[in-house]
Amino acid sequence: MKKSYCSVKNKKDFERIHRPDLAVVGGGMAGVAAAVTGARLGLKTVLVQNRFCLGGPASIECDCDADGGLVCGASEWMTRDARETGVIEDMRLTGESLFVSGWRNYWSQMLRDLCEAESNLTLLLNTEVYDVETEGSRITKLTARTIGSDLTHFIYPETVIDSSGDSFVGFEAGAEFRMGREAKSEFNERLAPAESDECTLGSSLYFRAVDVGHPVPFVPPPWAYKFEDETPFVSRGHWDFKKGYWWLECGGDMNTIRDNEEIYRKLLAILYGIWDHIKNHGNHGAENYAINWIAGFPGKRESRRLIGDYILKESDILENRNFDDAVTYGGGNVDLHPIQGFFSGNTPAGPEHGILSPGLYQIPLRCLYSRNIDNLLMAGRNISASHVAFSSIRLMATCSAGGQAAAGAAFLMKKYGVPPREIDRKHIPELRRVLYRVDHTVPGVDIEDAANLCNGAKAAASSSMPLECREVDGREILSDKTPYSAQSFVAANNRIDSAFFRFDNPSADSKTVTAELVRQEKMYEFTTGEVLAKAEAEIGVGTAVEAEFRLRAEVEPGKRYYIRLTGTGGLSVCYARCYLPGVYKARKIAAGWPPKGDNRNLCCRFQPEQRPFEAENLLNTHNRGGDHLSVWISDPAKGFPQTAEIVFPEKKSCGCVELVFDTNLDAVNIYSLQEECVRDYRLEGVCDGKPVALAEVSGNFLRFRKHIFQPLMLDGLRLTVNASNGAPSARVYQIRAYAKGEIE
Repeated sequence: MKKSYCSVKNKKDFERIHRPDLAVVGGGMAGVAAAVTGARLGLKTVLVQNRFCLGGPASIECDCDADGGLVCGASEWMTRDARETGVIEDMRLTGESLFVSGWRNYWSQMLRDLCEAESNLTLLLNTEVYDVETEGSRITKLTARTIGSDLTHFIYPETVIDSSGDSFVGFEAGAEFRMGREAKSEFNERLAPAESDECTLGSSLYFRAVDVGHPVPFVPPPWAYKFEDETPFVSRGHWDFKKGYWWLECGGDMNTIRDNEEIYRKLLAILYGIWDHIKNHGNHGAENYAINWIAGFPGKRESRRLIGDYILKESDILENRNFDDAVTYGGGNVDLHPIQGFFSGNTPAGPEHGILSPGLYQIPLRCLYSRNIDNLLMAGRNISASHVAFSSIRLMATCSAGGQAAAGAAFLMKKYGVPPREIDRKHIPELRRVLYRVDHTVPGVDIEDAANLCNGAKAAASSSMPLECREVDGREILSDKTPYSAQSFVAANNRIDSAFFRFDNPSADSKTVTAELVRQEKMYEFTTGEVLAKAEAEIGVGTAVEAEFRLRAEVEPGKRYYIRLTGTGGLSVCYARCYLPGVYKARKIAAGWPPKGDNRNLCCRFQPEQRPFEAENLLNTHNRGGDHLSVWISDPAKGFPQTAEIVFPEKKSCGCVELVFDTNLDAVNIYSLQEECVRDYRLEGVCDGKPVALAEVSGNFLRFRKHIFQPLMLDGLRLTVNASNGAPSARVYQIRAYAKGEIE
């Protein structure tokens, strides 16, 4: 045994032995998501974090607001209904609740509370892993020291997840890795350089400035850079100087691991040079402002990437590739910053450095485990990807979802006593089911859940919402060219005789608008597809004028269609602020970037009525919007309470019920509760026609709720929704029932 760090003679008092099922090294967003998921799956888990707080670049140590605002993912761009679920969704929703309850700078404390609430999770803060031992191709021991307490930890893990960012554990264990940029020829990547090199994306440094109430001078340190005019600030807006800038970046042409402290010093020199420019050169309105906080370490974007059995590439992202072993996903921009960062003389990001809004793409399990260390998984920005692909998967919510998937793989590795490669070859459907039980979802992936007692059941509800949006919230200009005004939806019955839309016609005469009913090939594509029917309507003079388009078309229930509207002459089409899962208005990008989820649909209705939100949706395995009828929504005109009931095919022993509510996965919002989410509800079992109380909840804001109780013989279940967090309807994706709460 190596000598431990000790300051007293009885060193055993300062040693701790851990024999976890899963050791997670690194307490950034991916590490926390992995550790909490592992613990919820029943794994004895140790999370080792070398800082005093959790969250990495989102922590109180690095983010001036520390409210989750930097935790971006697939939904931050143009992809609809793309927000990640599972533990990362719990984090976001809990953060929203804290914000509306008066908390600020709470993100790291929230993550700590989340970890400490898990009985299977041991959290070691201020603890640095400094030694890794292996036998053959397995990691057998991690040695770590807790700073400030002289504690030495000897950790003997069955499985390790390296979420350390710099891949220290993988590097020390001898895992194969890459660092830098591949040549264009290796993967035929358009955005790769002609020759490979060791360059990476740079690091950034945040600061906070406050109004002190009176003019205050600023004298820069002598080592600060000098930026006396606007020349260096190419596409780097600096009018809002209160929270620092993501484009305050450098180090891409240095070694971001070895030179980390040098990069920090250089970032400080740039930061004070920028602040000198804002305060002393030009009129920036900063006379009363002073910097009162600077991040204690650089926000590092890139370093080592561990190599798995598959390397994700640019083409996988651009072609929105599906994989047979997909276990997570991404959707952020392919976002390659110039290597010289602030000194590039170029724009800091944008189309010239990447690809905006590529849409959703899947990430296979083969990217999440080391190809030469048998019990090593990866979570975060260090997964197996090319430099170009990495520039999209590096977003913190995407990393978190990958951490959840890695923890699920660790669960099955323990269950079967095999390395992750065997999980990939033989157990992908089971892995997806395990992750589904902790609400980790992958768009486009179907789940087999034979253990669900609701299989073969019948569902009924007190009411359901027809597909209609009536209340006018805004308008967009109608045109006869792209981007079109169009409405996408999933058909609920086999005919559309008429579709009704509302228009503003400010002219003196009526105008003609054409509507085309099109079978939609891709969810967000409004220029292609087979045209099934076409109709015209005259739009009279006035505002919010309803027009009928007599399409008289047959459609296939459960399939996606869109209606495309074209016209000229100054007409506008009306839209409603009404988020409906799986129902999308074609987006016309407004000023500002990135575009946010707008929760809007065109004001429309159908004859015969389309009712895609019926109670029977509670029984399917789709629990997010997409190309499926997936959610029960009660009739908003009927108010509360609303009730849904599940009737089993025969009496069953039930000890666990899992509920999945709608939290608007299209929204990018961290400062208010999701109004669609069920707030107050009562869950009952039904036995011989009599209700049996199972749970009564008030003040809920979470998407996923799991209720475990002593097994009962039940004929069915009843959910009564008494209130939402603001929406006029009850919205529930799933009611699932199991014999017991443990996941096997």
